[in-house]
Amino acid sequence: MSGINIMIIVLIFSGIIAYIGDRIGMKAGKKKVSLFGLRPRYSSMIITILTGVIIALLTISILLFVYTNLRQALFNINDVLDRLTNLNERLAEKDAELSDMKKEIDEKAIDLQDIQKQRDKLNTQLKETQKEYQETEQKLQEANQEISSLEESKSQLEKNIALLKEERNKLENQVDELNQRISSLTKDYEEAKELATQYRTGMVYYMGKNIVYQKGDIVYSTVLTAGKSQDEIIDDINEFLKEANEVAKNRNIKVNEESGQAIRLQYEDISNVAKILYNMEEDQKVIVSLVASFNVPEDDWLSVNFLLNKDFIVFNKGEVIASKVINASNSTSDIETKLEELLNILNGKAIQQGLLPDSEGQVGSLDFTQFYNLLNDIKSKQGEVEVEVIANEDIWREDRLSTNIKFEISDPSKGDINNDNGD
Repeated sequence: MSGINIMIIVLIFSGIIAYIGDRIGMKAGKKKVSLFGLRPRYSSMIITILTGVIIALLTISILLFVYTNLRQALFNINDVLDRLTNLNERLAEKDAELSDMKKEIDEKAIDLQDIQKQRDKLNTQLKETQKEYQETEQKLQEANQEISSLEESKSQLEKNIALLKEERNKLENQVDELNQRISSLTKDYEEAKELATQYRTGMVYYMGKNIVYQKGDIVYSTVLTAGKSQDEIIDDINEFLKEANEVAKNRNIKVNEESGQAIRLQYEDISNVAKILYNMEEDQKVIVSLVASFNVPEDDWLSVNFLLNKDFIVFNKGEVIASKVINASNSTSDIETKLEELLNILNGKAIQQGLLPDSEGQVGSLDFTQFYNLLNDIKSKQGEVEVEVIANEDIWREDRLSTNIKFEISDPSKGDINNDNGD
């Protein structure tokens, strides 16, 4: 509600109240009404005063009703005064701060003037520096041109150096090759010299002595079962070595009188063989052989090495190992040649299938009687016959081909068979 409307309302209500009070006073005067025992004149004055009081109260009530701030200010005048005092104090503090800020601004203005002076000075220096930069850049371009020229010279020098290094490397390689050749030739010469000395010594030593074992000859061989316990394997190896030692002692070689040992063997070799047998599959058959390490003359020490081979059946009983067609009508020498070819085929196939050869590359032998009995059986036939070599029993890898094979002669035209194995 606006202030004009409030003033109008106050005036209207004041006029109405004044009018009513005046009418009441007049009536009271005419009727000579006495209030509180007073004279009518004074009673009229009291009514007039009460009317003014009512008007004032009405005016204040309207103002207080309409203006909340006026009501709060009227009834909380002390708080308002306290707040006013605080505001005055804060205002004084702000004025002091403002004064300090003005002083600081003045100081900053002075600093700004100094900075502007420094800026002007720096601008001057910058112009001078730019001028120097331009001069330096020009000098740099000239220097770059000189560097480019030097780099071309450097590149040419590097090429020359590379060529020289390449030539030097070639010469160094040639020198190294020559040194290697000299070293190799020197080594070969020393080895040849040492070998010649050994041969000379050996020839002097072996002259007049028989060779009991040649290098690679099997001294003793047997089949052991792998995969056993360590104690069992050690017992088997010890038994094997005892048997091998007894076999070797039958030859004319040197024997240790104290220990009775005829073979020399490293303990590490025995240990390695034991480990190999222990780590192999259970029940695996292994051919354990002792072979001569060197040529052994009479009355000399026998040094041996172990040779291990897995054992298995090479040929089953009744299996045809080899065969050849021979013309029985040819001469005896031609038949002998063909039989020798058959035996060579037999030997090669047996080795190929896994049979272990001896130091001469043979897997067995056919005695004189067997050979010529077979020859006579062939000659008793006419025309071409087929001679087959058949396994007479299961042949294991360590076996020799001799009595475990038989020869069968078949006449292709008639189909008859003649056995030449003594069966």
